[in-house]
Amino acid sequence: MINKGYLTANSSNENDEFLTPREAVEPLLKYIESFCKRMEKSTCTIWCPFDTEESEYVKIFKTKYNVIYSHINNGQDFLTYAPKNYDLIISNPPFSKKDQILKRLYELNHPFAILLPLPTLQGQRRFKYLKDCQALIFNKRINFKNLKNNEVKKGVSFASIYICKNFLPKDLIFEEI
Repeated sequence: MINKGYLTANSSNENDEFLTPREAVEPLLKYIESFCKRMEKSTCTIWCPFDTEESEYVKIFKTKYNVIYSHINNGQDFLTYAPKNYDLIISNPPFSKKDQILKRLYELNHPFAILLPLPTLQGQRRFKYLKDCQALIFNKRINFKNLKNNEVKKGVSFASIYICKNFLPKDLIFEEI
């Protein structure tokens, strides 16, 4: 039997908002530093478009970088909202909206690192948004926290990767966490 649930699932805050653990955010720090150097900036501004101030992305990045965070619950829908000045987009978006998110990232034309399921790399509709992208692949699956009860969801059935554009120093990187 084919598992096509991830293709047909509908999103709501209850079933599509899982929090990224610290271990999946910290590996990005060295790449952000390298990115800022390539941009010839002493510090960069990172937009976290699916995040609140409680996000691990925001907590970790704001210790060293300028961070703008936004969230649909605050009236800032990524599909229609963007801050005026930022250098890089980093976040973990709702997986059920990956097609719309990839299209919007393509339209914004800014460097990014977005955490998505590995199967996102498949699909004819997504191909034009992915063909010039980079990938940061981990040695193990990420166990996300459930927003509703703050419990870690163990035994995730899929691998997650950072799909990136103009962010990594090379197109394919394997990272241990």
